[in-house]
Amino acid sequence: MAKPKPRFGREDWVTLGLSLLAREGPEALTLERVTAAARKTRGSFYHHFEDHAAFLAALGARWLTDDAAIYAQADAATLKGKRRETLARRTADIDHALERNLRRLAASEPAIADAVAESDARRIAYLVRIFRNEVGVGADEALARARAQHCFFVGVQMVFPDADARFRLRLQASMGATLWNK
Repeated sequence: MAKPKPRFGREDWVTLGLSLLAREGPEALTLERVTAAARKTRGSFYHHFEDHAAFLAALGARWLTDDAAIYAQADAATLKGKRRETLARRTADIDHALERNLRRLAASEPAIADAVAESDARRIAYLVRIFRNEVGVGADEALARARAQHCFFVGVQMVFPDADARFRLRLQASMGATLWNK
């Protein structure tokens, strides 16, 4: 006897939504487009989400969880300099299309704007900690450098949307030659 097909659950909807957002942009997150891509009914969607805003909030929450995992991996590289190297490699390999499209969506969706703002704040705080602990600069200088580093990261995503990981790492090394020196 064949096993019953697993139910399409909340996490499946979220995974699908993030995939559509990355591939097709914010316009792909209409209820019609999402349910068609899932081959499910509106009723199935509403079984898992109170409304479209709750769906978007779930997308933002998942992205924040995935984003936090990058910093946990970098923290696991405790040798001096390895934390920065691990962070650079991991961030070069993330889905930059998803990042760009989340930022586009944040312009019109408060739940996504909140997620992006939280991520930006966490990223900058993490960089401040590395600048203070590994480079040895003071708090104000660490904050200025962390902000510059994060602006560089986001800017590269926007200016070079089709760049591969090697290109991103080369740019990071060039930028790092300035930012990461005492």
